Amino acid sequence: MRKLLALLLVVILVFPLTMATLSVISVSTWVLDRNFYTDLLGNERLYEVLLAEDLPNYFNRRVVREVDSVPAQALSAALREVVTPQYMRDEATRIVNEAFDVIEGRSDALDIYLDVTPIKAALRGEGGTRFARTLAANLPTCAEGQESTVPGGTLLRCLPASVSTEEAATIIGAALPLYLDKVPDQIDLTGERINLRRDLRGVNFMMTGQDALNMAIVVLVFIAGSFWFVAALIGGEDRRERLMWLGWSLLIPAILVFLIGLPIHSDLATGWVRFGLNEARLDGFEYSLEFRQALIEVSRTALNTIANGFLMAGGVAGAIAIALIVWGGSTPSEKRYAPMMAAPMTTAQPQQQPPAQPPNEPPSGSV
Repeated sequence: MRKLLALLLVVILVFPLTMATLSVISVSTWVLDRNFYTDLLGNERLYEVLLAEDLPNYFNRRVVREVDSVPAQALSAALREVVTPQYMRDEATRIVNEAFDVIEGRSDALDIYLDVTPIKAALRGEGGTRFARTLAANLPTCAEGQESTVPGGTLLRCLPASVSTEEAATIIGAALPLYLDKVPDQIDLTGERINLRRDLRGVNFMMTGQDALNMAIVVLVFIAGSFWFVAALIGGEDRRERLMWLGWSLLIPAILVFLIGLPIHSDLATGWVRFGLNEARLDGFEYSLEFRQALIEVSRTALNTIANGFLMAGGVAGAIAIALIVWGGSTPSEKRYAPMMAAPMTTAQPQQQPPAQPPNEPPSGSV
């Protein structure tokens, strides 16, 4: 009966709590690590391919805001005169740092935006001349009946047959100041400001994200450990059995957590990332093939870090479990003796005395 109760306790409480504890420990190695995210976004190749197509298309939709706007290939080449991979990486790093400032309690609100001020400043200076020349050199020739600019537009989208590249560069350069006056200094990437104190009213913000995560780990370890020891005390009758209960009840969740890390470390997880990126959309448009491939390469680094957390937590817990099992196996069983039973008490029977013999009489006729 005791072993059945211990088994139910292990299955219902110890296994789920231990799995949750090991999983949280695995995630804690990277989820709130600022450097983990900044290192991932520090790959300049990511921004090289972003500048090739996706960023020009995004500028067309969010900045140029003109129907049938500047061709992406021409805008991409022109943007490279003022927008560098370093600028893109700095913007990504800034957003990550501002997000962690909110998580760490240094700020209350998070604005996710792209700062266009450096680009506008470059376009108002010498960068504007280079931008106009490069854009004019890469614009296609206008088709028959096609207008060089859309109604109300400011930038050329094609070259009329009667306009040379130099003349087009002059036209674009003259239109840039008027166009830049209509461009906002910041491009909002979320649509709404995130304010934690407003959205999470009544929550105590004295504790940072890392402190809360550490506290959660401590609480989980205490609860799971308590049930773990109680189950072993109930199921084992001596030290050997209790050590074996501790070992086996920890080994199974440790193996499961370790097995979670294996597929994350394999190509299977990369396939799911590829599927997700194929389904993802930016302003309703899918990412370019080159940018998706670059993201997959970056995600491979992230997945390896995530997998290592599960492998490490499962491996350490598994080593502890095996040590407990070996320890228990080498511990001799305590011999249990049955209590000695007292001999039954019997009523003493009185000894029968032989019948009394009459005194010897002298023979008759004697004197």
